[in-house]
Parts: sequence; structure tokens; C-alpha cells
Amino acid sequence: MAPPPGDTAASLPAAAPSSPAVATPPTVTPPPAAGSRSAAACRDGEIELRDLAGRVQRVCADTALAGQNGSRRRYRFAVDGGAYLLIDTTDGRPQRVEWGHQSPEYGCDGAACSGLAFARPDFNGRQAITLDDTRLEREAPADDGQDAGPLLLRARLGALGHVGAACDTGVTVNFSDNSYTRFCAFGGNGYAQGEDGLPVYSFSDIDGGLIQVRTDRAGQITGVAMPADGLRCVVAACTGVSFSPPDARGARVLALIGTTLRSADGSRAATLNGQLLLNGD
Repeated sequence: MAPPPGDTAASLPAAAPSSPAVATPPTVTPPPAAGSRSAAACRDGEIELRDLAGRVQRVCADTALAGQNGSRRRYRFAVDGGAYLLIDTTDGRPQRVEWGHQSPEYGCDGAACSGLAFARPDFNGRQAITLDDTRLEREAPADDGQDAGPLLLRARLGALGHVGAACDTGVTVNFSDNSYTRFCAFGGNGYAQGEDGLPVYSFSDIDGGLIQVRTDRAGQITGVAMPADGLRCVVAACTGVSFSPPDARGARVLALIGTTLRSADGSRAATLNGQLLLNGD
């Protein structure tokens, strides 16, 4: 994907003389040499690229822009020398990673973007993003007819996670390791029947997180779970959780007030406080 108009391309010196094993076409500008700036001086993270000849180059990510369109989120990092790094996700899953200047030069799509991981957003929505040897294939044509080969990308980045949507109702999640995050049900909610035939209500957020609520046939809550974190409560242990009566459209509010979920071995826990909207008809 091409970055928005207005980006300025810049030719930068290579970190080392070209290796005969890997040709570098003049139309694809590699990042500047390692050591151009210390990692501590980088505003929104550091990016490292390695080619098949073993040459390593590092650049700073100085500006992180994030946008939201439905379940699709795009992070775009402005990089030293007029380059950019673009990361597209859907429901927390990678869709596209791209490196280039005025147009894509290296990239990967979908499951090929291995090594990309997102930490839980903190209470302010800031999220750590890591890439660990994510393989970007050459996409720009080479003027000399030779293939420059792939790049291996490593990065430690930071950006706002909750963007482009208002979290009118949400849940603050305080984990037992003293970390905390905000669960915003941007992904809406759903209803299904469990294996026992009883109702299961699911609330999903844009980062792929999930809160599930189980009820009995009378509508009484019997369990709350965060499956991705391996945390849950059942029956009497699910304190502080309730559904409001339905409004005229059948919508109800799920309230969680000090509701504590625990791992099966009791070594981890999270306390939930807030509200989630269960849509009606």
C-alpha cells in the first residue's frame, strides 16, 4: 500500500559497501547506517533491517500515526530519511507490513507477516508493538534486473492503540501483575449457544480481546471469562456482575463492579470494572 501523498523520498547512504551476493537496485533506498542515532534518542521506537548478506542498518521511528476504519487498524511510522513503516491489522491479526519511501519497496501479507506481536494497551491506550525477524519480500522492480532479496525486520515500537472510535462504554481491567488496560467493545457483541445449550454472550474489542458471559436458562449469570488470558469466574465467585433490564429495543447493559477473574491454578487474576452494551434487536 502506498503511503499518503506528500511524503518525501530521500536517498540515504548504505551502512556498508554492497555485497556481491545481494544486489541493491538504485530505486530502493535502504535505511541509514547503524549508529546514526542511539535507541534512547528515538521518539517512537527503533527499527533494524538485515539483508541476506548480513548487513544491519538501524533507524528511528520518530512519528507514529494510527487510524481506524471499522475493524481495520493502520499504524504508520515516519522513519529517518523519509522512509515509512506501515502495519495493517484486523481484529488484532496482521494483514500487511510494508517498508518503503514514496511507494512500497518491501512487504508481507497476512500469515506471512510472522513475528509481529502487540502488547496489551495500557490505560491511556498506548501499545507496544514488536516485530521479530519479520520477513519482507522485495516488491519494487529493480532497474538492473537483479533481485535484492528479502529483508528481515526487527522493531520495538510504541503507538496509541484505541484510536478512531469513542469508548462510551468499556471496562477497566486491572491485572494481578499490576498492569492494566481498557477494554473497549469496538467489535460489538454476539450471542451463541454453548456446548451445554445455554446462552453465551461475547464482547470483542479491536485488539482481538474477548469477554464472554454465560447464563442459565432463567437468564442468571453463571460465568464470566477472558479466554485469551485464561481467566474466568463461575457461579458464586462471579460477584459484582449483572445485566440491566432490557430497554424498549431490547438492549441491556452488562455491569461489572469489582468482578474478579482467576486462572485455573489461581496464580493470576484480573479485576473488571465498567459497563458493556448488549445490543437488542
